[in-house]
Amino acid sequence: MAKTRLQFDFTDEALGELDELKSLTGANNRAEVIRQSLRLLQWTVEEVKRKDGTLLVERNGKQREVILPFLSSVKPAGASK
Repeated sequence: MAKTRLQFDFTDEALGELDELKSLTGANNRAEVIRQSLRLLQWTVEEVKRKDGTLLVERNGKQREVILPFLSSVKPAGASK
């Protein structure tokens, strides 16, 4: 698989958050955190498109609705645009 090199500009705060996520997730490097984040976003978009992405089940078994404002432009499958 071909690779393409990308360059990102991060603020010091965002870089700190990236490094914290790297540490918390056990990722080998920052690129892995970005790839994991991309996969999570792809999954979330697919869930929203199927109308299944607004429910969160907590460890204690409680359920609650989760609103992700940055996904407001994603329309469920079959919804009018």
